[in-house]
Amino acid sequence: TSSDVAYSSQALPEFLVPDEDIMGCFCSSAARHNIDHQTEINAPIAEVWAAVINIDHWEWNKWTTLEAKEVRTGVSGKLHACYEGDGKWQDFDFTFGEVNEATHTIAWFGKVAGGCLFHGRHQMRLEMVSPTATLLVHQEEFSGCLPALNAGLPYAKLRRNYLWMNEALKAHLEASRGS
Repeated sequence: TSSDVAYSSQALPEFLVPDEDIMGCFCSSAARHNIDHQTEINAPIAEVWAAVINIDHWEWNKWTTLEAKEVRTGVSGKLHACYEGDGKWQDFDFTFGEVNEATHTIAWFGKVAGGCLFHGRHQMRLEMVSPTATLLVHQEEFSGCLPALNAGLPYAKLRRNYLWMNEALKAHLEASRGS
């Protein structure tokens, strides 16, 4: 089953391999909560990338926003989460992992107690389907004791919200193109 997956730096992209400081934790894997949504957007990859990387203008996103001085690997900031899309925000520290225009990847992570209690790695990656269509691959992997115990975050709402984020980005971009 998915909860039996062992971590291997050869099997996972680098941004998904847990930091060494959490490998010794008793409950480092919580794969049952991992999220993977894919949405095709009728817009060129450059337009989708521009919208994703422009974190200061995520007005289309009622569930998660990022605040940082710049979007660059290693830069830290605040993630604002609104589980119901109702304007009631909770703030979390995060750090950008991979930010790569060549691969159209933006990733960030957050952790509590060095990652032993909680570690979340989030990624949005774009793939060109055609010159006028882009696939958004939106993923999050959770590890640590809290996710393993089904505690810490409303995981079912996050799963729903990430799908809604994809759909909102799609609607925003396609409306601006008249698609």
